[in-house]
Amino acid sequence: MDTALPELSPNLATVDRRKVVTETDTWGAVPVEYRFRAADADVRHLVVVFSGLGAPNGYHFAGRSLNALRADVLWIKDDFDGHYSYYMCRSMDFGIEDSVHRLIESTMARRGLTRDQVSLLGVSKGGSAALYYGLKYGYRNIVTVVPQFLVGSYVRERAVTGRYMLGEDMPQEHVDTLDEAIPEMLRVRGGQGHNVYLFTSEADEQYETEIAPHLDHFWACDNFNLIKTRSELVRQHGEVSAYNLQLILGVLAALAEGGEPRLGFLENGDPHVDEEERRRHLAGLRTSDALTAVLTQQEVRGSHLLLSGEAFIPGESPYGEFRETKSLVLESGGRQWEFPLATTEAKYTYSRWFDGFARDYADGGFAPEAPAGIPLRGVPSGVYDLSVRVSSPSEGIDRRTPLVARRPFDIRRPYGGLEIVLTGDEKRVRVMRRAVIGHFSQETVFSLEKSWLEERALHVEGVFFVHGVEADSHQHAVYYLVLRGAKSTHSFRLGKSHRPNAVRPHVRRGDYGTYDYGYFASSGYKGVTLPESASGEYEMYISMSTGGALFSASAGSITI
Repeated sequence: MDTALPELSPNLATVDRRKVVTETDTWGAVPVEYRFRAADADVRHLVVVFSGLGAPNGYHFAGRSLNALRADVLWIKDDFDGHYSYYMCRSMDFGIEDSVHRLIESTMARRGLTRDQVSLLGVSKGGSAALYYGLKYGYRNIVTVVPQFLVGSYVRERAVTGRYMLGEDMPQEHVDTLDEAIPEMLRVRGGQGHNVYLFTSEADEQYETEIAPHLDHFWACDNFNLIKTRSELVRQHGEVSAYNLQLILGVLAALAEGGEPRLGFLENGDPHVDEEERRRHLAGLRTSDALTAVLTQQEVRGSHLLLSGEAFIPGESPYGEFRETKSLVLESGGRQWEFPLATTEAKYTYSRWFDGFARDYADGGFAPEAPAGIPLRGVPSGVYDLSVRVSSPSEGIDRRTPLVARRPFDIRRPYGGLEIVLTGDEKRVRVMRRAVIGHFSQETVFSLEKSWLEERALHVEGVFFVHGVEADSHQHAVYYLVLRGAKSTHSFRLGKSHRPNAVRPHVRRGDYGTYDYGYFASSGYKGVTLPESASGEYEMYISMSTGGALFSASAGSITI
């Protein structure tokens, strides 16, 4: 047909309407960073999330926890000049508050919502902000978890935040002003016109000073709900939120759909423990053929493994506490290498590893004995499965179990003439040592597009992919620059670029794979820094590591 075709239109089926976007609002006096996700279906409700202290990347409830919530979600970051502000002030200038409030109001206006269609959510510092903004500006729904009511006194005890909010000298009158900010609004109005859901626990070390003295202030609240947790799994301030997550989400879901749950005074959790049954259960668990070993942090540095996590014998001996020793085992083809591990503190194990009854494995952590990590020098090239051995000599216990990872990971690093690959998931953790110059395949496409050497910086860039091995994202492979000389080999990690115009002319006819990310370059196109000891003549190679394969191509020779 000779009829001209219309240009391609965007396909709405490929658009993620609920994609989280990160932006900075600059309409107010102070820039405010935030994230936003649009509502699903015809739900007309906005949930505003204020973060607590130490929130991952500055945002709480920003992982998968709110995925099922159908409302609009606005996460606001409390990071101003690199400091926390409780979303209120710096040196008692409340421009931060004005800018944050403007962001909330403009989001409401854009979505066509009223203040009755807004729920404020926060934990600890964020819980204080939810109360403060909800009471002051009339947002109807407030979901607050272990908030601080006496904000001024609290931040004065945390000098960095205190000086930022109160002023360098932290004068008492400024402390008093922030201390009264929330209680005074409650004393005057009693929370009238609001649905308030306050989550707390007497196990919270802040309960007696921050929560208990202020509960009577909610006397006029239309719908005040106090959820008090009594559970052996909640023993401190930071655990109330995680324990109550499902109930918090249930309340938010109901509010988003137009409901107003009335829970009243609710005590949740099970504080009653049959001590005799507990001892019997944990003693049986101790004598079972079981072990816990999970990796929580990992890195490869040079020829060393930096591994830390939790490893312990579960259960509890009826005869008291006994010292445990721990070691890491590398095993391959019937051969094994064993490295001693240091015992470290492990937090929150009584809730994370709850098995019928809570047990605190305070010494359940592990880490390398030396700060440099676990040395792999002397371990031959090969693929090794990692396991952890834990023994309690006084109890006659000596067990070993495969090491697993809390989250999947794939770490690849060059080290001289070697590549070290560390991978892990919920089933196993493995380490591989192999030559950094790998297979020279006829399926490899290689073109060195540019290179230069200036002083001690060497830059290379070009095309490198393998027919049949997709290169359709930045994660498809890791590239290395390798310099092999008569006496030494040096290797450096390279970056990747999305350069389809450079790559596609090299794809052979009949191959319909995607290789658009098959372009390597030194990071920032600035070159890699060569060590002073690298002077001499070298053969230059580029290697591409992907999956279990390592491909290489010759890039000529160079004199340094």
